[in-house]
Formats: sequence, C-alpha cells, structure tokens
Amino acid sequence: MMLNPNDPQQLLSGSLDGTIKVWKYSDVELLKKYEFGIPIYRMVILASYPDRFFVVTGIPCKNASCRGKQKAQALLYFRFDKKDQPEMHLLCKSKSMCTGLVTSPDGEFLIISFLRTIRIIKIKLNQQKGQKWPKYTHSSNISCIAIHPSKPYISIGDEYGKITHMYCLKESQIQDPVKSSVHWHPHKVNSLAFTSDGTYLLSGGKESVLVIWQIETGHTQFLPRLGSEIRSVTISPDQTLYAINLLDNSIKILSAINLEIKQAVQGLKHAQVDASIYPLSTGLVIEPRNHLVVLNGLPGTIQFYNPHSDRHVMEHEVSQRTMISRAFEKDIVYPNVNHVSFSSNGNWMATVDSREDGETTPELYLKFWKFDPNSQTYVLNARIDNPHSKAVVSLNFHPGTNDTSLSVVTTGLDNKFKVWKINSESHASQVFKDSVSWMCKFVGSYRQYTPRATAFSQDGSILSVAYDSIITLWDSRSNVLRDVLTLLPNYEFIRHLAFTNNSPFLVVTTQNFLYVWNLLTCTIWWSYRIEAHHLAVDSKSTRFIIASNSEKLQECRLFVFEPQTAIPVMVHTVKDIVKAIAYFPRKFDEVSSPSNAFQSYIIYLNQNYDMLMIGENFVEKVH
Repeated sequence: MMLNPNDPQQLLSGSLDGTIKVWKYSDVELLKKYEFGIPIYRMVILASYPDRFFVVTGIPCKNASCRGKQKAQALLYFRFDKKDQPEMHLLCKSKSMCTGLVTSPDGEFLIISFLRTIRIIKIKLNQQKGQKWPKYTHSSNISCIAIHPSKPYISIGDEYGKITHMYCLKESQIQDPVKSSVHWHPHKVNSLAFTSDGTYLLSGGKESVLVIWQIETGHTQFLPRLGSEIRSVTISPDQTLYAINLLDNSIKILSAINLEIKQAVQGLKHAQVDASIYPLSTGLVIEPRNHLVVLNGLPGTIQFYNPHSDRHVMEHEVSQRTMISRAFEKDIVYPNVNHVSFSSNGNWMATVDSREDGETTPELYLKFWKFDPNSQTYVLNARIDNPHSKAVVSLNFHPGTNDTSLSVVTTGLDNKFKVWKINSESHASQVFKDSVSWMCKFVGSYRQYTPRATAFSQDGSILSVAYDSIITLWDSRSNVLRDVLTLLPNYEFIRHLAFTNNSPFLVVTTQNFLYVWNLLTCTIWWSYRIEAHHLAVDSKSTRFIIASNSEKLQECRLFVFEPQTAIPVMVHTVKDIVKAIAYFPRKFDEVSSPSNAFQSYIIYLNQNYDMLMIGENFVEKVH
C-alpha cells in the first residue's frame, strides 16, 4: 500500500490477484482499478511520473519439474494508454526474492534489493535500451533497505542484524561506494525507516525492541518489550507519530516525543502463529462472565476477544516464556495451551499447557485460575504437574454453580480419567484463612481403553466418557458406572461428544456418522451419515451445529439440527475451511427484541484464522 504522491487523499493497494486499486479512503470508495494480470509483490509510483507503475512480480518457472513455482522475480514498469491498456517494460530481474523497493525523495533514483544484490536505477535513463544499472553484492542476505532523505546513501539491514550505510548515489561513488556499519540487533533486521529530516533512523526486528539511531552522533535509544516481533515501522508525515506493525497481528502507534503508546489495534493473535507447530487446540470457548470468545493466542497464552465490537479485550499468559532464543541457535520450543474450560459463573478457569522439544523432559501442567474482580483478570490458584502420565485429551468443568463444591474432569492418553475437586478450608493461621486448593478425588478407567472425549449433562448428574467406539455413563456424584453404550460400526472412534440443552439427548460424532442418543431409553434416536469435523451446541436452545469440510471444494457445509429429528433445520455452505466453530450469545438488547427468534450467533474461524459471524442473514437465506 502507498499514498498517491500527487493526491494524499488517495490510497493505492497492490495485490497478488494482479490488480492495483485506487481508493478514496476517507469515503471508503473505490475510484479505479488497473488490471495487470500478474501477481504484485511490491510497487512504487512517482510524483514526476504519475502514469507509470514500477512493479515487482514473479516469473513463473517453465520447467516441468518446478511448474507453478516462482523461479525468479522481476522489476517491471507499466504505462497505461488512454484506453487503460498496459505497456510493459522490463527493468531488471533476479533468481532470488526481492527484499526491498524504495525511491529517493527527489524521484531520481529507484533502488531495488534482492537476497544478495542491490541495483540502482536512474529513472530519467530508464528508456535507454541496454542501459547497465549499477549492481552491488552484499556480504550477507539482505532483509530490508531504506534511503536517506537528503544524503546520497542507502541503509541496508541484513539477516545478522547489521545495518550498513552505503554511499552510492553520486557519480563519483558509483564504482567504489564508501560503506560504514552499525550493529545492535542480534537477529534479522525486519524494517528501516528514516525521519523526513534524516536525523534519526528507526529499526526493528525479532527482539521486540524499537531502536532509534541518531545518525550524526551514533547515540541509540531503545523501546523494549513491545510484545512481539517488529515487522515494519513507518513515520507520520509531521514526524510526531511512529506506527509499528507487530507479528502478533497488532499495530501500535507511539508518540515520537516520549515513545508512549497512543493507540493500539489488535487482531486475532493466533492468525500469525505457525499452526503446524502450535495448533488451535483450545477451539473457540465462550467465557461466561462477559460472553467473550477465548482461544489460543501466541504460544503459551490465550486471547479474550469480543466479536460484538470486534476488539481484543485481554491476553492471558498461561505459561511464561522467553520472547526470543539466543542468536543463531535453534529456536526455542514454547509451551502451548491445549485446553481451556470455565466454571458456569466464570469465577474459575482451568487450563492445560504442555511443552515437548524432543530433548528435555516433557512438561505438562493443569492450572486453576480464580477471577480477581479488582484486576479484572484470572490469578493462578493452583498448579498440578503431570496430571496424567501422557497427554491430556479433554478438560471439562462440572456445570454446578456452587464455588465451594466445584469439580473438573480430565482425560488422558494414559487411559484414565480423573476428577479434581476444590477443597475449601478455613485455616487457623490468618495468612491462609479461607484459602482453597484442588486435589484429585477419583481416578477411573474402562478396560484400559483410550478416552476420546467427555461431557456433562446440563444438570451435572451424568458424566459421559467416550472410549474409542464406546460411551460410558457415570454418576457424577458417586463416580459409579451406570451404563455402557456401544456404537456400530465399532471400528470408527468417537470424535465429539456433547449433551444438548434442556433435552435428554447426547450427540456423538465419528469419522463418517452423526448419532443422537436418547438417554431416557438408552437407544440411538437417529443417525445421519456425514463427515463431521466440528460440533457445537447452543446453550440458549436445544439446537446443535455440525461443520463438514470439503478440502477438494475448499468449502464447508453447516448443518443445524434439533435433536428430535434427523431432518436439518437449516443447511448453509460457506466458501471456507472451518477450523473451529461455536454458538455465541446475542447481546441482551438483541435477545429482548421480538424480531430475533434465535438467541445465539454462529461464529467460526476459517483457514486464514479470520473470525466470521453468521446471524439473521443466514436464517433468512435458508428459509
């Protein structure tokens, strides 16, 4: 993105879909669209050449062995005629990735950097065929570049954290440029930005520290602990604000005078996490106190998010972590939060987090957190090391609302389920008066089968534990096995298990089937052949929803059922792959409105970890 140099009220955006769009951002209006037909990775437009677009694109590989991959990248410039037909010219190309594209303030030079090379292009000469632009080789991989606004040099950030100043923008310096360097960052420099007067240079990288370099004196100023890796830095035209884009999907706007944070914009943090290493294992959990959505954030943390206002509310650190590893060594494996559960009134939260790097002893913790009304956050009450000898599969609070008799059930790959109860005691010592603790009250198993899922009935009287293709029903008060239900075919293991609201039905999914059991008769009430990837139950009605993904079609079909019948109440297709789904309660004023027949929205995360909400439009479309 960039502002139009001839009209600062217009924003230009380039996309991989091969278009550049011109927006009047104050009115959210699309003014014009240019079709290039090639993916646009970077772009520059000069005030002196408003009809030209300097674009970095990928050159497709022609060999059969690498077809579909980008073998090289090239810098092109386009000129559009009166009929908006593009005329294309090639300026330069490289077999490596482009890491930077900048222009000098006077519009005379265009500088492009690839992985190990830098090219200086004099704009006024770009129509001379066969022109050989100066080409420089850097000693290490280039990560970013910036050009000084008034002096004839460029600054180069590399993968080792060094910043090199290269004087190469004068005729006398082209053949043998003078270089100087500074070095503070132990890791790759992600972004460089000069102030408009050239007095300061801002740099940021993996260390989560903004470094401000005073060019003349070499003095440095630091703003540490920004919370995540810095991806890019930009400076406002009046030089009063710095905007920093962080890897945790946030933007922080700082005062240039005192470096205080003026404003922060935070999206979903898990969107920037490597899901292959740190999966979305918590799913979407609804926090009962304020009806916030809780999900994995950065590794070792959970995020509280308000979908109604589309705002980040709080980040909770379940496991403390070191922000970065030591330079040039293998990255640290951070803890991951596997499960989150809340008591019915939200006064208590339980979490399970684990860490295993294949070298040190695996870590597994069950933690209980008590809500503190003064700080409006959850405070650690108890930590249980290794609650199971193997990984924890599920975590559920008993639905009772009495804080003095709470219980939590965990299941593990050690073929056991455990019941943890709160132990409230008044101690003689005033220091520990009315303190509470948690302890294991019961350990259960069934024929050494592996538990797959657990669920409590709405009144809390029944605990259901699924083992492979068998459902066991336990009296939650006496911990006595009451009944065993068997699924057919028995070669399919149970994926999900949930009781519906205000009804005696138990919903069970396997790889290819959906079953609804009537617990009054202990029989299968009905079944439905479907590949159910996700299940969610509405706490405000008897309905439940099944999400069935199609990787081939890159879409998901949503089926909403009432437990009494196998005929779906509604079916809807979304052009997404659903990663997690949940029912989300409406706001009180929406529920009280007679026009709203349904008291919950459906929210889901797609393959890009965008959160989407389905409401009345979905209902109208289905009907």
